[in-house]
Amino acid sequence: MSTQEKKEIILFSTIAIGLSSLICYISYETNNSNLSILSVFTPSILALVFTAINKGKKGVYELFIKQTIKKTRIKWLLLSLIGIPLVGSLAMLTSLNFDISKFSLRTYQLMPQIVVIILIALGEEYGWRGFLLPRLMNKFNLFYSSIILGLIWGFWHFPAYLIGTGVPLQMNFMVFLLWVILGTLFISWIYYYTKSVLTSILAHIGANAAFNYLLILPEFTGSMNTFWVFIFYLSIMMMIIFYVRRKDLIKGYNNVYKK
Repeated sequence: MSTQEKKEIILFSTIAIGLSSLICYISYETNNSNLSILSVFTPSILALVFTAINKGKKGVYELFIKQTIKKTRIKWLLLSLIGIPLVGSLAMLTSLNFDISKFSLRTYQLMPQIVVIILIALGEEYGWRGFLLPRLMNKFNLFYSSIILGLIWGFWHFPAYLIGTGVPLQMNFMVFLLWVILGTLFISWIYYYTKSVLTSILAHIGANAAFNYLLILPEFTGSMNTFWVFIFYLSIMMMIIFYVRRKDLIKGYNNVYKK
């Protein structure tokens, strides 16, 4: 990792959290919760600015086009989109004692939820996975890079958590942070093998869709039980994946991803 990349990581993370804090503060002071949604665009916008300044048009093309429009095996695209919803569905079924007749969605309304979900993924993923993760992987293996990124991504949500928007309302922030770190491990694992921001976008869409449409979150179920089952299953899945693929994901060389 070059000195320039270290500065970019620190500056990017600091500004991203700072902008999130500022936007949420303005939202709170003006009593307009809708303004807080603007914070979701800050990671990708910052990635655009940083890349344009340091790498010019070629860098912007590589970030927004080359990392998006590329040949990717269908299994990774499907896994990205339905991986988290499948874990969430399993958690729901477990809570229902596997009585499929009781399984139902929280809502069947597609609009405008799906549009917001897609915009959130686009607004964040070019920053987190397209810009920040590759720089972290120039220094650390994928596991440590994901933990660091998960902490940054998690605390970026903290201002919204303080004003009660954009994150689960009836959940301790440290529990939410645990989910973010596990989610980061999931998305980073797929990114490792695809080098595609598109898979990260699809995984983000899948995760937010799961929380919106499935009865997982305590604000919809009235308890933390289903969410804890979800966390348990996701934890087991990620432990198995990172153990089986430890040669790549944990013991991999730092500079393999140098661009």
